[in-house]
Amino acid sequence: MGTPYSAIITLIVAAGVLNIIMSLYALSGRSKLATVKTFFVFSMMAAIYTFGAALELASDSLQEIQFWIKIEYLGMPFLPPLNLLIILSYLGMERYLRRDLQIAMFAIPVVTMLLVMTNEWHHLYYRDIVLRTGISGLKVDVIAGPWYIIQGAYTFACLIGGVILLLRSWRRMPSYRLQLGTMLIGLILPLIGDFLYLGGLTPDGIDPIPVIMTVTSALYLWALTSKGLFHVAPIARDNLFASMRDGVLVLDLDSRLVDFNPAAASMMPELSASAIGEPLHDLWQHHATVEPVFCLEDSRVSDNGDADIQEIQWQVGGKMFKYQIRSSIVRNQRGREAGRLIVLIDVTERARLQEELLQMAYYDGLTQIYNRAHFMKLSRAILSRAVLHREPLAFLLFDIDYFKRINDVFGHDIGDQALLHVVMVTRKALRPEDLFARYGGEEFAIAMPDMTPSEAEAAAQRIRTKLVAQPLVTPEGPLQITASFGIASVNSSSRSRSGTENEEDGGSEAVRTVAPFNLQRSVELEPIATDGEAEIWWDSELKRLLKMADRALYEAKRSGRDTIRVADEES
Repeated sequence: MGTPYSAIITLIVAAGVLNIIMSLYALSGRSKLATVKTFFVFSMMAAIYTFGAALELASDSLQEIQFWIKIEYLGMPFLPPLNLLIILSYLGMERYLRRDLQIAMFAIPVVTMLLVMTNEWHHLYYRDIVLRTGISGLKVDVIAGPWYIIQGAYTFACLIGGVILLLRSWRRMPSYRLQLGTMLIGLILPLIGDFLYLGGLTPDGIDPIPVIMTVTSALYLWALTSKGLFHVAPIARDNLFASMRDGVLVLDLDSRLVDFNPAAASMMPELSASAIGEPLHDLWQHHATVEPVFCLEDSRVSDNGDADIQEIQWQVGGKMFKYQIRSSIVRNQRGREAGRLIVLIDVTERARLQEELLQMAYYDGLTQIYNRAHFMKLSRAILSRAVLHREPLAFLLFDIDYFKRINDVFGHDIGDQALLHVVMVTRKALRPEDLFARYGGEEFAIAMPDMTPSEAEAAAQRIRTKLVAQPLVTPEGPLQITASFGIASVNSSSRSRSGTENEEDGGSEAVRTVAPFNLQRSVELEPIATDGEAEIWWDSELKRLLKMADRALYEAKRSGRDTIRVADEES
C-alpha cells in the first residue's frame, strides 16, 4: 500500500530522473551547448532538489524530514541564479557580467545552504519546524526566519529578472520564440507555484515546485533533444558576434552606442559597458585622424545593396593602423530603419602589401625613383599634352661615367652607393614637376615639361656641376663621379605645323626644333584615331625622342664624357 503522496512522489522522482538525463545529454557532446557546464550543474542541482523533496514526502519521522530538507538545500538555492546565467548566455549578455559578479551571484545561495545545514544552532533560516496535524500524511510546517525571507526575495528577483529579459527579446528575436517560450514557461510556472505555496493555497500545504519541475523538466528535455534548445541561433549569432576579428558597433537612430563586440573593444580601449547609450563622437576623436562621415541613404542600399565604405588612419596605443569602416542600415521586422551597424576592419597589412606592390610596379627597388615602365607611361601623357597644347618639353638621359670600373675596383656595394648618391644630388637640382627615373643599370631619364632646349641644357649643366662638386665619401676616400648627358626636345614655341615661322600667332622669329616633331601628324590623328591607336602612336613618338636623346648621350661619351650633347635635326 502506498503512502498518501505516492502519486506526487512518483512525479517528483520523474523530475529528478529527467534532470539527470538532461545533465548526461549536456555532457555527451551531442548537445553542442554553449553553456555546457552551467546547464550540467543546473540539471544536477535540480535533480538533488527533486529527489530530496520526494524523500521528504516519503519520510515517517520529523528527523527524517529535517534531514531531507537539508539535502534539498544542497541544490535548491542555486537553481535561480544558474537559470538566470543560462538565460543571459542565451541572449548574449553574459559578457556584461565580470567573473567576480558571477561569483557574487552565488553568495546568497551559499550562505543559505550553510544556514540550513546548521539551523538548529542559530534558527536564522527556520525559526522552527513542526509536524502538522489533521492531515492524512506526515507533513511539517515551517516558521520562517530572517534569512528565509532574504533567500525568497533573491529567488523571486532571479526568476522575475529572467522573465523580463526573455519578454524584452520576444519581439527582437521572433525566429526563436519556441526557445524563448520554453524558457518563459520554465520560469513562470515556478513563480506561480511559489505564490500559491506562500499563500497557503496548495493541497495539504505541499510545496508544488518539485511537481511543477516534472512538467518543466520534460519540456526542457523535449526542446533540448528535438528543437535544439540553447544551441541554435542567438547562441550562434552571439558567438559569431563575439569571435569576429573585425570590430562591430551597433548604433541606434541617434548614433548612440547600443552594443559592441570584444574586437571593437580592443580597437577602442575606452569602450566598456558604461559607454552603452553614449555617442561615438569622442571615441572617433581619440583614434581616427578624420572622423568618418556616414552618408548612407535608403536609396543607395536598395539600388546596389552596398554599405557605405571608407578607409581612415587609426591610432591605438601610439601605433598607426589603417581601418576600413563599413556602415549599413539595421532594419526592424517591418523594414523600417532601426539603427546602424558599423564594422571596423583592420586593413593595415593589406595596405602595406598594396604599397609594396605599388613600389614594385612604379619604383626602382634600389633608388626609389620611378622605374622605366612607369616613366614611359607618364611620359606618354606628358608628351601628348605638350604636343596638343603646343608646349615645350625636354627629355634628358644621362649615364654615370666608368660605372663598371667603380664596381670592379670598389665592389658592388660602393656601386650601389654611387647610384644612390647620383639620385640624391640630381633630385636636389630638379623641379617638383620633373619626372625622374632609373632608365636601366647606371642610366637615368628625366622628363622636363615646359622646358626649351636651352633651359634643358642649363638644367643638365647644373646636375653635372653638382656631381663634380660633391664626390661620394667612401671608406677608401672621396670617389669622384661624373656623368654624360643627352637631350632631345619638343620645341613648341613655334605654333606652325611645319616647325618654322608662326605667322598666325604674330611671331616673326623662326625657331629651330631641336628634336623634329611632326605636329601636323599628331593634330590630324587625334580626331580619327581610337584610344588604342593613339596610345601606340604616342608610344612610338616617345621612343623616337628617347632614342635621339640616347644618341646624343653616346655622342657625349665619345666626346670624352662628363659633358652634354643636344640632339640636332639630323639625328
